[in-house]
Amino acid sequence: MKPKVALVYDRVNTAYGGAEKVLLALHKAFPNAPLYTSVYHPRAKWANIFEIKTSFLQKIPFASKFHRLLVPLMPLAFESFDLSEYDIIISITSAEAKGVITQPHQLHICYLLTPTRYLYSHRAHYEQTNWPFKIPILRFFSQKIFDYLTWWDQVAAQRPDIIIPISNLVKDRAKSYYHLDSADPIYPPFDPDELTTPAGVESYLPYYLPKEFYLVISRLVPYKRIDLAIQASQRLNKKIVIIGTGPQESELKKIANQNTYFLGNVTNIQRQAIISQAQAILMPGVEDFGITAIESFLSKKPIILHQKSGAAELIKNEAGVILLQKLSINNLVAALEKIASLEFKNSSPKKKLAKYAINDFTKRFQTTVFKFYEQQKGRS
Repeated sequence: MKPKVALVYDRVNTAYGGAEKVLLALHKAFPNAPLYTSVYHPRAKWANIFEIKTSFLQKIPFASKFHRLLVPLMPLAFESFDLSEYDIIISITSAEAKGVITQPHQLHICYLLTPTRYLYSHRAHYEQTNWPFKIPILRFFSQKIFDYLTWWDQVAAQRPDIIIPISNLVKDRAKSYYHLDSADPIYPPFDPDELTTPAGVESYLPYYLPKEFYLVISRLVPYKRIDLAIQASQRLNKKIVIIGTGPQESELKKIANQNTYFLGNVTNIQRQAIISQAQAILMPGVEDFGITAIESFLSKKPIILHQKSGAAELIKNEAGVILLQKLSINNLVAALEKIASLEFKNSSPKKKLAKYAINDFTKRFQTTVFKFYEQQKGRS
């Protein structure tokens, strides 16, 4: 009899992105597994294939849209799930999902996207840029909340039986912030079916798109450092196209000029058509992994990627990949000038990347999970 599996994810309320690709791949691996999450919003259409089970937070009006206001309640939301009917629980998380409570006979595997950014690697930035920290009385309570969440997160990180990081970068962060050893990384998957440039590509391009442009494909959040991409393009008087949405969108639009094109979310076929016309793909921030970098490389496009990003572990020595040494406008401008002066012709896709396609990822993850499950059964 096959073990019964449940998936747990922080929140299901955003458009399709890298983490969502992981979830869809895990659905292929475990098609009968329900998806437990704190809140759900219908705009997350990618999740329609799941049986979604939400926490009590879903009953709060507008919770799925303004979940950040409910962060202090997230620990309780995940601790309240009854997962007793499952043999294997897989949490996919960069926040609270790893904190679900399981029983000794159950196997809890955490697929760690990253330790919680706003508590560790990016806490100073959150405190400097979010308004509750700018008002003395609110700053006091906000810091107390963050201190509580950090304490709880440290406890929650001890609950999984096994942590599988998405990259060596995340493996190092788990060691640094949680003082935990983790398994070898399983890199996130790409979908080869999404990498084909459509015939009649012009018909998929917005009519106002410039002929020459740099491209950013990203959630619009501070740690992605899209502000650097915009400012570097402006310094060179180059056009830049940005695909994606997020909480930083209005802030980025304030620093953008007429050479910046915000497209919002687009379909996969539109996305690939736009990639095919781009001069280069810009990813200046430190990415936990960065599936877009692998997809762009396989689409034979020059990429500017931060040297510490997880994807750099796979493509750092490849032609057409420029690694940023520092998070600065000057460093990014120099990289862009290098692309402008050299004709990068990407090498043909390497066989070593083929094993990170979605079907191979699915098989590898299944094999790893069931291996750990059999080992646990053998010890009990």
